[in-house]
Amino acid sequence: MHTLGEIAKLVNAELVGDGELKITSLASIDCAKSNQLSYVVSEKYQEQLSSTQASAVIISKSLQKYCNTSAIIVEDVYLAFAQITHLFKPKVIHISGIHSSADTHNATIAPNCCIGKNTTLGINTIIGANTIIEDNSSIGDNCIIGSNVSILQGSTIGNNTVIESGAVIGSEGFGNARDKHKHWHSIAHLGNVIIGDRVNIGANTTIDRGTLEDTHIHQGVRLDNLVHIAHNVIIGEDTAIAACTGIAGSTQIGKRCMIGGMVGVVGHLSICDDVIVNAKSTIDKNITVAGMYTGIMPLMPHKKWQIIGVWLTKLDKITQYLNIKLSHLKGK
Repeated sequence: MHTLGEIAKLVNAELVGDGELKITSLASIDCAKSNQLSYVVSEKYQEQLSSTQASAVIISKSLQKYCNTSAIIVEDVYLAFAQITHLFKPKVIHISGIHSSADTHNATIAPNCCIGKNTTLGINTIIGANTIIEDNSSIGDNCIIGSNVSILQGSTIGNNTVIESGAVIGSEGFGNARDKHKHWHSIAHLGNVIIGDRVNIGANTTIDRGTLEDTHIHQGVRLDNLVHIAHNVIIGEDTAIAACTGIAGSTQIGKRCMIGGMVGVVGHLSICDDVIVNAKSTIDKNITVAGMYTGIMPLMPHKKWQIIGVWLTKLDKITQYLNIKLSHLKGK
């Protein structure tokens, strides 16, 4: 817990409001409650800023007129947010063996594991050698966790789930802010990962924790080896994703989807239920109609690719036009 005054001092900000206000955590502008700090980077969120329940917000001077609560005024909101996140990141110390506060329910635990404090392991669950389960994590009944798996702080895993060797659950997301000197500042990700029942996760697959809210993998999902799921992604029930696919942050994938190998999904997209995506495709827009999709192009300069992409979408109309012209010529 930190006071608003302490936080403002950290980022050299102008403080508006009570400097002694206790801030317990960070939250997005829509989800924030009392004693939480949020942030707004754009005027398009002015309505959410005006109605937020957050006790304080990080904003620029131009947004102050829309703010009805305490505020930290800065030039670069996103950079300040990145710096502040590290104040609220729990510190984890790995100690070999099983912490005295862990509830293991007589789970089978192989040698050289690290089971953190306040963790829970379900009945008939098996933990492979050299696996790390960090503080405040929970694993359900009848799970099989392979060797050299890392289940990081605060992760929740449902019943009858299998996680193969080398997987990392709850890794830090790829969030960075740039300062005026073009130097990067990492964002500490404070959300967790929630995995449902009957999920299979392949070897060396990584699932990042959410930035502020959680990353969700719903029941029945199948993830192949070497799949990457970024922060705040939501994957619907019974969706299957093949190897070497990467899902960028804050994407939502529906139920019963099948995504082929080496597919790339751009962030902040929505894919509806019952979608099939063929291997090596790139998804760069929302998919709102169920069906099979393919999006493969050869490598070329980006501007040329954009031009070709426009022409390809008009190919049917061009063909119709040329056929009409050809029929007129034949008529002459």
